Parts: sequence; C-alpha cells; structure tokens
Amino acid sequence: MAKQLATQMAPPFNLVAHYMIAGTIFYAIVSFLLPFYADEIGSFFLTPQLASLMHLYLLGFVMMIIFGAMYQLVPVVLEIPMFSKDFAYVQFYLFVIGIGIFTYSLSKGYEAMPYGALMMYISMLIFVINIFLTYLKLERWSITAKYILVSNIFLFIGISIGLYMVFIITYGIKGDMLSLVTLHISTTIVGYIMMTIMGVGMILLPMFSLSHGFSEKAINVAFYLVIAGLVLYMMSIFFDIGSFKYIGIAFISLSMVLGLYQMWLIFFTRIRKQNDFWAKNMIASFISLILSLLTLVTAIITNNQTIYILFGFILFFGFFVYFIVGHIYKILPFLVWYQRYSPLVGKIKVPMLHEMIKEKIADMQFWITTIGIFIASGGIIIKVGFLFKIGAIIMGIATILVMYNIYYTLTYGLKELKNFENRSS
Repeated sequence: MAKQLATQMAPPFNLVAHYMIAGTIFYAIVSFLLPFYADEIGSFFLTPQLASLMHLYLLGFVMMIIFGAMYQLVPVVLEIPMFSKDFAYVQFYLFVIGIGIFTYSLSKGYEAMPYGALMMYISMLIFVINIFLTYLKLERWSITAKYILVSNIFLFIGISIGLYMVFIITYGIKGDMLSLVTLHISTTIVGYIMMTIMGVGMILLPMFSLSHGFSEKAINVAFYLVIAGLVLYMMSIFFDIGSFKYIGIAFISLSMVLGLYQMWLIFFTRIRKQNDFWAKNMIASFISLILSLLTLVTAIITNNQTIYILFGFILFFGFFVYFIVGHIYKILPFLVWYQRYSPLVGKIKVPMLHEMIKEKIADMQFWITTIGIFIASGGIIIKVGFLFKIGAIIMGIATILVMYNIYYTLTYGLKELKNFENRSS
C-alpha cells in the first residue's frame, strides 16, 4: 500500500518525459559532433570547443536524465511528494535555454556566456532547493536518501564554483583557475553524478534484477569514504596540503571500488538470470567503471596526458552511456505503461513492459556502441585521429537506434488506444 501511494505521489509523466526526451536529443547532438573533434583529442578539456562539447554532454545528457529520474524516483523511493512540480517545469526551460547559450558562447567566445551560465545556475539551484524542501517531510532515512541529499550539497558547491569560474573568465575576477577546475570537476562528477548513481543504484538494480537479502555494508562504508575523500581533496586545494590530496583520491577510489562491489553483489545474486539488454548494459557499465578507475590510477602514476584522455572517454562515453541508456530502456516503458495502460487493466488487453521496447534494436545498439567505444579508445591510445573519428561515427549510429527505441516506446499503442476510446464513446 505504501509503495502504491508513493507511486501516486510521482509527478506527471509529461514532466519526466520532458527531461528524458531533451536528454536523449542532447546525447544525439554530442554523438554527431564528436567525430569533428578527432583532431583535438590531444588537448582534451583544454580548448574552449572541447570544453563546450563536454559541458553539452554532461549537462545536456547526463544531468538532464538524472534530473528527470530524480523527479520520478524521489517521491516513489522516499515515499514523500516533491515540494513543487511547477518548479520542475521552470527549471527545465531555464536549463535548456541556459545550456544552449552557455555552450555555444563558450565555443565561440561570445560575451553571452555568463548569461547562459547564470540561467543554468538558477535552474539547478531551483532543483537543489526543491530537493531540500522535499526532505523536510522525510521520515525514513535509507542509504539512498542519504546519498541523494549529500550529492545535492556537492552539486550546489560544484555549480557555485562553476559560475565563479565563468565570472573570472568574463570579468577578470581574481582566482586560481586550475584549482577551481579540479574542484568543479570533483564536486560535480564525483560528488553529484557518481554519488547519485550509487544511491539510486541501490533501488534500480534490485528492482530490475529481482535481488533481495543482500548486505548493504559496502555501500554504507562507501558513503562515508566518498564524503571524506572529497572533503580532504577540497581541503588540500584550499590549504595547499599535498598529503590530503592523495589521501582524498585514495578514499574516493576505494569508495568507487566498494560501490562496484555492492553493485556486483546485487547483480550477481539476482533471481532473473537471463542477460537481456538491460543486464548487458549493466555488465558493460561495471567493466567500463573498472577500466576508467584503472586508467585514472595509471594516469596519476605516469602523468600521461593520453591516459587521462582515455580515462575521461571511458567514464563519459562508456560507464555513463551504458548505465543511463540501460535504465532508460527499463524506466521509460514503465512510465508510459503506468500513464497509458494502468487505468485500462481489466478493460482491454494491456501489453507487457518488454513488448514496449524493440529488444533486437536494443541489443544491436549495445553491440554497435561497444564496437564504437573500442575503436575510438584505440584511436586515443595510439593517437590516430582518423581511428577515433571512425569509432565516434559508429557510436553516433548507435545513438540513432536509442532514439528510435525511445520513439517506439513513447508512441506504443497510440492508434489502438484511440480506436478503443472511439468505440467507448
């Protein structure tokens, strides 16, 4: 009964669809643009054009999907209604416009960049405030609830640093850009994105794999380690304490390892053993995260710029893509089914959730994505731009298949439902 009431507290499907569709469109845009940056992979994150592309990817795809998922999951998981659904719509439009202005101005060097940055900042501030006000009604503190709350604190810190960096660039305000960049990256990617994924993973993985009865010790220890690691890392920069930096990185890395172990524990104790398209994406995401952590350690030890590039590429276009796309294929059909078919149960034959996704297309997309990542990674390692371009093009083809499947789910059964409504009237 509690879960049923929690589901009823979830926002309208139209709201979540806004974020899901926009996030997928941004993902497609980045995928189609990526091949044109093949010659610049040696200066990853250093040129304004590449910085613009990566912000378009992280903000437009990763963050957009996370925001949409949070509006759906927070009421269901925490069993409390969002403080304001209207805020979510305001946030969406501000965020989309802000991303467009900011990323385009950043790549072209236009003076409009701070206006776009300010719009995005206000948009994400609305989200953070909405989450905090929602938490005032919280009664049960699960590990997921803890992760979501703390991740939003780091999000606030990260976006505030980002806005300050824009003001430094635009208005010549004093500040150590290199230190601020590392703080911005660590708080947003590790503090927000990774912590959010770890937190919601404790709900999504057991739900989709039918796992239960597993220990949560690893994810609980990881929670405190990642916080301690981020705080130590931030202190190392603010107070110039070198030892804190390496201890912080060690804590963060260990927390990621424990998080991976927890996900492995859930996934490989699952009742549903068949490796469908979701399971394949989860396995690939775990492998990608392990590879990205290994490349990061190697890059730190060797101080090799190419290995840093490889780390970022595998994390962004491997782990994030597999994890997010795999869950879109599970979450979106359920949302469409719940909104469109749940009122008709017992009146007409309703579809099964797996029927609302083209499974062969999803499998094809998975393997094409994997081949593209493998080829592009090879291009980075041997520093051959043309090879990277081929891999990026292949990844772009896979994106088209993702968009097709999302379109298929969103339009599933509309004609039959319209005929049913006409007969009923």
